[in-house]
Amino acid sequence: MVLPLVTTGRAAILPVLLLAVPIALIDGIRRYGWKLMLFFAVETLLISNFFENLSVETGFPFGHYHYTGGPQLIHVPIYIGPVYFGLGYLCWRLAGLLLAGSGRRAGDVVAVPALAAALMTAFDLGSDSIASTVNGIWVWERGGGVFGVPYTNYLGWWFVTWLFFQVFALCLVRRPSVRTEATAAAAPIVYAALAANAISYFVTADDITITDPSGAVWSHQALAETMMTINLFIVLPLALLSLRSGRSDVAGGPRPVRESSPGSAAES
Repeated sequence: MVLPLVTTGRAAILPVLLLAVPIALIDGIRRYGWKLMLFFAVETLLISNFFENLSVETGFPFGHYHYTGGPQLIHVPIYIGPVYFGLGYLCWRLAGLLLAGSGRRAGDVVAVPALAAALMTAFDLGSDSIASTVNGIWVWERGGGVFGVPYTNYLGWWFVTWLFFQVFALCLVRRPSVRTEATAAAAPIVYAALAANAISYFVTADDITITDPSGAVWSHQALAETMMTINLFIVLPLALLSLRSGRSDVAGGPRPVRESSPGSAAES
């Protein structure tokens, strides 16, 4: 189901992002149970929507921008919340897999959220300027140096996603167990599919220039090449590395249920 979405052109990234939602629910409920997943979904939706609307109103923490589509929850399209939830869970699982060799350590309660937020930001680095500067799904009102996107957007992405990951990590510390039967492959595969969308950026790029609201002129082809390079050499390798970590964990055989923490979350 993922491969056709990867090759359908500019709009392919949204279907893959929305595909992450049911995968997150299935994998998350099997691993954490429905109560913890409901908590993760609610706090993710609340925190992301609060800061998105705050930034539209004030410019903090992402920068000054506005969305062009609807329907909206205050100033933010309703599909943005599910994207944070689905992609957020994928990145949480990838961070756990990438840190799988660390074992149960107190530092994992900080390390896993920090890495998960970096994975979210890496995805956005490789896609935001296509969505905004080229497709105009949202508009950066003062432009920015990263192909029309301000650097504050990426600082904001890391901060906001780290915040809801950190809340979830602290919640897990007080929970009795994590179920180890959930599959480790789904999250890396979908994250890799998101990176593969960058090929369609390049293939469909027009030989035109684009002027952002600040008056800066950008080459569509140069922008597409840059996004493809970021995805193929940053986002995709992280997905493949986490997939390898997950397979190694499965090859090692079943593990006993341990007390829930970001460290134990990293192990399956």
